[in-house]
Amino acid sequence: MMAGASGAVPQPGMGWRLQSESLFGWILSPTCIDTALYKEQSARSVHFSRGLASRSRASVESVQRLLRDTVQEVLRQGSSIVAPLLRAGEASRNAVVGWFAALVTGSQARTKSANMMDQGQGPQGFLSMLENAPVPLEMQMQMQIMKAQTSGFATSGLCVNSFWAILELVKPIKLPQVTTLEPFYLLREGPHDKEVIGGFLEEPRFGETSEVEATKEYATSKGHLKDPSKFPAQIFWLAIRAFHVLCVPVMKENLCMVAAAGFFQQKNPAVMETALGEHLVYEAILGSSAFLGDLGTFLNLVMAFCLGAAFPEKAAEFAAGKVLGSVLTEEVSPQWLVLPSCILEDIVEVLEIVTSIQPPGKGPSELFLHLDAQLLLLLVTFILGNGQHVKNPNLRGKAATLLKGLTANSNYRHLVENSPVLANDIVPGCIRVFTAVEKTKQSFYDIRMQLKYQLRIPIMELFERVLPLEAHKKALKSFATENPDEFLKFLNNLMNDATMQLEEGMDTLIEIRRLMREGKEAELTRPAASSVAEDEQTGEGTDLYARSRADPKAHCKQYMQMGHRTISTLWSISREAPMVIITKLNVLQQMLHNCLNSCLDRLVGPRCLELKAPQKGQVSDFEEYSFKPKELLQMIAEMYVFVARADKEKVQKTITEDGRSYRPKTFQKAVSILRREQMISADMLQEFSTFVQELNDLAESQEAALANVTVPDDFLDPIMSEIMVDPVLLPTSNTIMDRKVIERHIMSNDDDPFNRADFNHSDSSELLQASATR
Repeated sequence: MMAGASGAVPQPGMGWRLQSESLFGWILSPTCIDTALYKEQSARSVHFSRGLASRSRASVESVQRLLRDTVQEVLRQGSSIVAPLLRAGEASRNAVVGWFAALVTGSQARTKSANMMDQGQGPQGFLSMLENAPVPLEMQMQMQIMKAQTSGFATSGLCVNSFWAILELVKPIKLPQVTTLEPFYLLREGPHDKEVIGGFLEEPRFGETSEVEATKEYATSKGHLKDPSKFPAQIFWLAIRAFHVLCVPVMKENLCMVAAAGFFQQKNPAVMETALGEHLVYEAILGSSAFLGDLGTFLNLVMAFCLGAAFPEKAAEFAAGKVLGSVLTEEVSPQWLVLPSCILEDIVEVLEIVTSIQPPGKGPSELFLHLDAQLLLLLVTFILGNGQHVKNPNLRGKAATLLKGLTANSNYRHLVENSPVLANDIVPGCIRVFTAVEKTKQSFYDIRMQLKYQLRIPIMELFERVLPLEAHKKALKSFATENPDEFLKFLNNLMNDATMQLEEGMDTLIEIRRLMREGKEAELTRPAASSVAEDEQTGEGTDLYARSRADPKAHCKQYMQMGHRTISTLWSISREAPMVIITKLNVLQQMLHNCLNSCLDRLVGPRCLELKAPQKGQVSDFEEYSFKPKELLQMIAEMYVFVARADKEKVQKTITEDGRSYRPKTFQKAVSILRREQMISADMLQEFSTFVQELNDLAESQEAALANVTVPDDFLDPIMSEIMVDPVLLPTSNTIMDRKVIERHIMSNDDDPFNRADFNHSDSSELLQASATR
């Protein structure tokens, strides 16, 4: 009747057998989801097979209510059997938990890419498969059932029903009990505990293997594993496993169906109707108030549990909603090290999914009504700012996107703006994750590294929202003062992004105009597979990078938007914290030479004519491609003023040293355009005009002084060919170069540029200074 009652050890692949051969499996199997299993008797075939485009929302919701009532009746029947068994004694209770644990263990193959509907490639991979492969959607779903039978995992319908049943068992656990839920549970070795733990032993942890082993010794020595585990801890950990194995893969399937319904709406109405019908039956359960309420209650427990594991001394405070201080820390607790990293990944992914499938204009998912807003914001901020705890930069980037989305809700926005903990931690967290995504694992198909930029956009939008607030502005200045190396590396990345994005956008605009002028409009579409380079084709001759390519027009618009956003963020920081920019000469030089001077030269310098409308009298295409040169020029001019206010002499001297982009005429032309177009306030214009006049006078006097001076090569930096002001000896290659040049290099690359030996910023101060002394 139940796995666990016989003492048999649960095995991967038992899921299908438990579904088809056990009493609980028989009770919990009825569902509206498993279309391919029930075929013409399925809920979709009966209720949502035809004419969906013309159905009213009220009609659809009426059917969904009927389906929800049916599933909830199934759960009530299951509860009527489970509840007495749980009360019958320890052996009976263990048998119930053992059955659910065996189902989770038996179905854990569902989390593997090969057994997912999208093959682990997300909605875009699913769409590509449907668009390019000869296998129709109906056949894909049938193949999924065949995989369940051959690989032995439970179907989506049973998974959802079983997970919901487990949520009902978790429901009596209240937030104040979170301190009793055993962060060290995965270290237990009792037979029943091993049933519950199952495949989580194979999941990556937040700590390394050696750290987990050391934590086991610590937990044993402290007596944390001495007493038998209690039922609340068992069922809580079983729910976490079930969330990972039984729930998340099903929610991903639903997301794929939503994506397919939208993608094929015009291209293939038959596929659209199939995908939409599938989504509607998934939504009947996954979108029901009862399910979302239970899921929200569970996620509140998990969030409080995770924060309590990271800060054991504050666990009760998180549960009570009275936490003070900060959620940013360098210290990693033993409790945190043993947790499976998929816990946070699953939470963020599910919140992403419920947000992305919500129809436009409908407001946030009902799930957010059941979540504790403070716990969620604290957890997201914790993920952002603690690279020692959360080492996955993709996850941290997604957390920033989630946080940006939450601020659209007034309740969450109020907390972000007024909570002392959040006001102190959000800006530092955003700075740290902005830098972390520089090393994010790029998709195989991401040939232009757009993922990195896309992850950074919501971070910059958060800056725009919170930096005008005094508490967040104070946090920015404090972080910059207390963590100068981190802050300056962040600025370096920001400036690199701004320059690259605008250059890419403007170059693409010029190329588009050339193609249109030469009558080659056909080349303004995504290239055919046969026209791409041979090394970018698969063995079958298809375009290896088809999913990442965009036509030039879309590419131009995207990069113009990203560049404008990045410049806007740099403008905000220059206004709020100019002192931290000028403290490091190499960062100031990077900002002035490689970013502001370069952009100004491109906008109003000798090449600016390339960006004007192709023909006289022709309507400008700037709006079509989101190119806003006037706004860019205004922000660039104001940034010169902001940093000059902090140290005008240093700023002007640094600008004149830029032999590539600095031209007196370009700066004077910028003043003329700003005055003519009235794009800037009168006071700011006067300040910038005076700055430019003094700058050009300084450059002229320097040029006259250096006219007859010859500098020996030994005095020139080997990379920049500039006079070295602070020469240092690199310890790994024994090369002498200017300190500011090597410091700028290691902000982006932690190596010696002459031999690629490891050499990072934390090493630089002592090693370079010692070398210079010698």
